[in-house]
Amino acid sequence: MMNLSDDQRLEIIKIEMGLIQSTLDKYDDLIFRNRNWFITLWMGTMGATFTIKEPLFPLFATMLALLYWFTEGMMRHQYWYKYVLRYRTLRENFNSKSAIISNISLYDLTNRYMDEHGTSNERLKKSFFKLEPSVIYGLMALCSLIIWLLLINGTVVFSTNE
Repeated sequence: MMNLSDDQRLEIIKIEMGLIQSTLDKYDDLIFRNRNWFITLWMGTMGATFTIKEPLFPLFATMLALLYWFTEGMMRHQYWYKYVLRYRTLRENFNSKSAIISNISLYDLTNRYMDEHGTSNERLKKSFFKLEPSVIYGLMALCSLIIWLLLINGTVVFSTNE
């Protein structure tokens, strides 16, 4: 194992934090692009419901919301989460009163050399059940499901005027 001075270790950790931040920025951008596509597809599907008078389209919109919620959760679970954990580990080590830079592992995205791992349930919860995406996708799925129910029960009917 190479012996590094504290200054060398600090420089490596600074570079690592910059890389982590740019990776988090990349995933945030990807998530928001996916949300933009979802909203466009969802609105198009709901508009098509009344344009071509097809009562099954709101079900497609509901499935679309669930698919995008799952896709975003998988992205967070498989890729994003490990960078967040590592960033938090570094932040907590630097803010600790007893921080010793030589005890901080270098470029350890798995946190293999650190004590903080979190349970798989915590990882699933933080990946799939974040408030913002759950509300966005949940409300849009609920809206399209309600419209579908109103259409099949005859509460809302398509106009026959051309």
